[in-house]
Amino acid sequence: MRFYSLKELFELRKSVSLRPRHGFVRLFLFKEKLGAMDSTGAVWPIELSPDSSFDSLKMGVVYRVALIAMPFREAGSNMSPRLQFSELSQVSGSQDAPWSVPRVANPQVFLPTHEPALSTEESHFFSTLTSERSKQISQRSLAISCARQFLNRRGYIELDPPQLVISGGVERYLKVFKTSYQDHRGQVWDMELPTSPEFSLKKIATEGVGKIFALTHAFRNEGELSKQHDPEFLMLEWYRLSQDFQSLINETQELVNAIAASIDGAPGLPKGSWPQFTVDELFLKFLNIDLRTFDDVEKFRDAAAKVCLSIVQSDSWDDVFCKLFMEFIEPELAKYPAAIVSHYPSQMGALAQLTEGSRHTVDRFEAYLFGVEICNGYRELTDFHEYRNRVAFVQQERSDVRRDPQFESCLEVGLYPCVGNALGLDRVIALLMRQNHLQDILPWPFESRFPEATIALE
Repeated sequence: MRFYSLKELFELRKSVSLRPRHGFVRLFLFKEKLGAMDSTGAVWPIELSPDSSFDSLKMGVVYRVALIAMPFREAGSNMSPRLQFSELSQVSGSQDAPWSVPRVANPQVFLPTHEPALSTEESHFFSTLTSERSKQISQRSLAISCARQFLNRRGYIELDPPQLVISGGVERYLKVFKTSYQDHRGQVWDMELPTSPEFSLKKIATEGVGKIFALTHAFRNEGELSKQHDPEFLMLEWYRLSQDFQSLINETQELVNAIAASIDGAPGLPKGSWPQFTVDELFLKFLNIDLRTFDDVEKFRDAAAKVCLSIVQSDSWDDVFCKLFMEFIEPELAKYPAAIVSHYPSQMGALAQLTEGSRHTVDRFEAYLFGVEICNGYRELTDFHEYRNRVAFVQQERSDVRRDPQFESCLEVGLYPCVGNALGLDRVIALLMRQNHLQDILPWPFESRFPEATIALE
């Protein structure tokens, strides 16, 4: 037996069928008019067959319904065409059941987002919070498919990296989720959830697989819950054998433009190359600070304190840089729909290669949409000894950072020259869908897993 949505039933309302057409609905009353909402959240005015008892119906629960098998009257005079149901039978739910899922609209609440016109021929349904959420989930799914197809068409191979790893990452500011594995002997092995699939993908790149990507979840602990952050989010990360840093920037722009084209109502992005700035240019223009002359943290901190009130004596070089960038540079970037910031100071190098002919900058870029950072791309570091030095520096600051011996072995054997980018796909989709909060587009928002108002947002 096929079950129809209300929209399908409505389109079939004038045809005669040998068997009743069946569907599932929730009933509701709005200004003493009866309506039904289907599983998509769409709401329609309905009529009940004469043998249906209005008084016995329960609003908000799920009913199995049958569209009676006869043609409906044509719309005429002041009457709008309506669905006429019979054989109503409750299948699940209670009209008094509580809803305790934060950040997700109660599907039993049928208050419309605007005044419905249930008595006019032109309007047969209206939007609810549930139907809007259904649209967002569908739109997110379409955008994810678009991103995947973009890389597939370019010859990238999709990989499924592990979520239980030896080291979740070695970034100074990213905290990991820690767990463990216990084997059949009772021995316990410390494990972590990855902050990105970087180590796993680079292990495959070491084997010479030329173009690879992963569309996977990444995990970041300790305060990563805000309008633009979520402790668990969808990351798109890709690598290809190349030393052409600019080509990776161009590819990123094309990818984001393709995703934007798949989203209804997405704000316009530059059709050509996005505005591109170096970090040195931005600091000189907006802060009158020449970063090339501030390798010393004390000198840098003193110069920054003259323009930034949040600078404190305990700030590291990275702390000072980040405060200046967030407070003075990012507001300027917000004036552009999209922009590229490239060639970060070597102190902010992470696992990026030094720029050829320079000890001051690395080949690292970040793309911005409406002033919000969406990705982090590198010409990847292949020097094993330089990698060890950078990790050792991070470990001086953080004793909890764990190294991955297998990844280091691969790097020591020799990682092919490559470029790679890690893009926060959920963040990109939320920005292009004009949503102010990342969790508003997620099928399972992080907050929805806990009692309401118990999780603190940043």
